[in-house]
Amino acid sequence: MIGKETFHKISVVFLYLFFILSPFSISLSQIFAGTSLFFLFLDSAWQKKLPRFESHFLFWLLLYLSFLITPVLHWDVVDWKRTLMKSEFGDIWMGFLLLHHSRLTWNQKKILKRAVEIGAVFLILSGIISLLFPYRLAPFVMDGFQYLTGRRLPHQLANVMGKFPLYLPIGFQSTHLTYGGLLALYLPSIFVRTLRNFNIFRKKARHKLSLIYLLGFSFLGLVLLFLNQSRSVWFGLLFGFILLSLQKKVSIKKILPWIGFGLLGILFLSFLLYQHNWLFQRAIDDIFAKRSLENQRVWIHKMNFGILKDSFFGGIGSGNYPSEFISKAIPLVKEWPELYYDLSITPKSHAHFDFLHFWILGGLVSVISFFGFLYLTTKNILTVNKHTFFYLGFFTIIFAGSFQCFLLDDEVLLPFLGILCLLPKSKPKSDDLEKRQIRKIQNKVYGLLLFWILISSIGAFYLTKTPAKELFIHRVRTETNSPFPLAQSSINANGPVALPSGTKELYFKLSGCLDHKINFDTDAQVRENPIQIKIHWEGTIEGDLPDSLVLETRKRESFDQDKEYRVQSERIVKKETILNDRKIVSILVNPKAYLGSGVEFIDFGFLYSWKGENPFLPAIEISGNCD
Repeated sequence: MIGKETFHKISVVFLYLFFILSPFSISLSQIFAGTSLFFLFLDSAWQKKLPRFESHFLFWLLLYLSFLITPVLHWDVVDWKRTLMKSEFGDIWMGFLLLHHSRLTWNQKKILKRAVEIGAVFLILSGIISLLFPYRLAPFVMDGFQYLTGRRLPHQLANVMGKFPLYLPIGFQSTHLTYGGLLALYLPSIFVRTLRNFNIFRKKARHKLSLIYLLGFSFLGLVLLFLNQSRSVWFGLLFGFILLSLQKKVSIKKILPWIGFGLLGILFLSFLLYQHNWLFQRAIDDIFAKRSLENQRVWIHKMNFGILKDSFFGGIGSGNYPSEFISKAIPLVKEWPELYYDLSITPKSHAHFDFLHFWILGGLVSVISFFGFLYLTTKNILTVNKHTFFYLGFFTIIFAGSFQCFLLDDEVLLPFLGILCLLPKSKPKSDDLEKRQIRKIQNKVYGLLLFWILISSIGAFYLTKTPAKELFIHRVRTETNSPFPLAQSSINANGPVALPSGTKELYFKLSGCLDHKINFDTDAQVRENPIQIKIHWEGTIEGDLPDSLVLETRKRESFDQDKEYRVQSERIVKKETILNDRKIVSILVNPKAYLGSGVEFIDFGFLYSWKGENPFLPAIEISGNCD
């Protein structure tokens, strides 16, 4: 027999499973979230009353409806199936998770918070496994617990004692950013539980084993967060911590020593990793470098603001971002052909900035809706009497969303909205003074959120001023395809580059150019002009230039490795030995030679040899398009 609350209880069960299993699979996450909503609506039908549509839900709903403004105005030429089902608007159903907020009881929310904690434990465990496992977990499991040749391997972080390799922790997710976003949402639940048990233990000396267990997982979570290298999440957590601390009367004298010790520990660990790990070096260097090996955001924001300039008021509509991106990229590639490949593999499904992406799609209505949702959610979080830091992930994702579209990533968006369901129902304050104090804090926190969005938008706009010629760099790699900063410094250098004394041989690979001419609106045609580089062996220096060079002409596939989820194969098509006669050496490669089955790169391998004890690396001259 079906009771009055049967369907509601089933809905809560699926919501419980949703929080626990989200760290493992986006498919499971969507299935359990969708099933919980199905029983929520079934319960409403059984009860013969509609769910309560709260204000923050309505703003979120309006945000997605704004994506249809432009399609409606051009209804006769719109592919409505694609617009409604296969675009950003298709994620509108996820927002209905917010309807759980008013239907869940206090006890049910308490139980679901425990589910978040369990999910956090699973997220940490999967991160530890991926830290130690030589294969990416998701494809390894999907391929029947076996590694298929060609599948992309995880990035190696370090090799402890030369025997124990450590890999970039990403859990069951496909990217470190998604895993970092999930850590931002789930870890605060473990931190809050640890702090609560610590306070109980300090007063009553109880739950010792539980406290040790929680401290261990909290520590492991922080280590994974650090090793994951999602810089936007690092700073987002710090930003959120500062915002939530505004409502607490925190004694600076009490926490200052802990902050000091914590910063010293982080700095020491950062120093060690920076000295011995190229991946961490790149993560830190890119924070301060205007031009880096990871400069895709520069031209992404060039496209973003180019689109905004034409669609400031009404937006471009759901599903149209990729085509608008390409339309802005075509003239750029015509002027700078070398940009085609990097632009072609740049994710064109989103703007890498949540606020800008919403604005681009829905115009000013989207902007108002997003800010309204932020205000009401911030207000709800700051009315929580205890354990406000459970919701730290909300502010983290909003901050980090200025660098990545976390709110467009289903794996992050679903638990993001789900956790907001667990906010307690707001109760009116009877004390006018208390009301004014709370409102003052709410306005301050909300103001800081808006200020950050404004500043980061200005920063993104500033990036668009970077000259197009600086948007490309020929990458130098080691034999194992790791970045090689020392050899990289010789590319288009003003003179020879000093090497460590005693170096007798040095090998590296230089990424060249495509053997075809291609743009987004044209078919690939075999390139007519030869690929050309120059090696500057001329002149006299106070040191030793190489005595000889074994030069490899290499061909490399040009597909998108992230999309195909496998590595590009390479092959050597020619090898020649060049002796140093103290002249400029010009290397010319005919693009029509060694043609493969499709568009490929023509790269070079350099094996320099020295007899002297004071080696210098000659400068290599190469233009953007290898002309």
